[in-house]
Amino acid sequence: MNFVKTILFVSFFYLLPLASFSQSYTDSIILLNGRVYNGHVQSSENGLLTYEYPNKKGEVLLGFLDEYRVFSYTTQGKTSVLYKQNESMNNFLTTTEALNATLGSYDARQTFKPRVTFWSSLVIGCAASIYDTYLPESVLNNPKFTYTEAGFFTKKPSLLPILVPLVLSAGWAIPSFKVKEKQILQTHLKNDESYYRGYHRVAKQKRILAALKGGLIGVGVGMLTYYVVQ
Repeated sequence: MNFVKTILFVSFFYLLPLASFSQSYTDSIILLNGRVYNGHVQSSENGLLTYEYPNKKGEVLLGFLDEYRVFSYTTQGKTSVLYKQNESMNNFLTTTEALNATLGSYDARQTFKPRVTFWSSLVIGCAASIYDTYLPESVLNNPKFTYTEAGFFTKKPSLLPILVPLVLSAGWAIPSFKVKEKQILQTHLKNDESYYRGYHRVAKQKRILAALKGGLIGVGVGMLTYYVVQ
């Protein structure tokens, strides 16, 4: 068994219990973005992977995946690697590097929790929304002021707070961070560059979505507060 096959065997032996696969559907499919599916693989041809999987009601459904999204799949104990290094397809990594990046992406999906991003974005979104409708005493006492005005420091809310979630999601995509040791499930890949590349890629996506979600909820809470007070 060569080096790559050894890594595949160890990695999938570790991934299978973590993914909570059902006993009746032991085939597994791992995508390059770290997502793992279980079901019976039916075929892999013409650039399309076809598989059966059960839904929550126990019904058997048919699923389809583009092969370029799949790193490998395991059926009846045999692993087939679909990924191939091909620069014309933007597959610049070697098979081993792609595997390590995929495992890094998987770990990020399991262990990275952007709670700080979500809650800080929620607070900022809420504050921006309330600030947008805030009316100071100086404006209230101005005889020229009318409640029909819109914008900052007035009574009517504007659309400007809607931009806050977009700004927050873009902002949280920039800063880098250090992966904590407790977040690394694939301990044999500690300090591996490809592994961290995959981890950061998914973690960044999760931070962007958390900032967007938190910001939108915050703006919604601020708007609701405004209308309740009104």
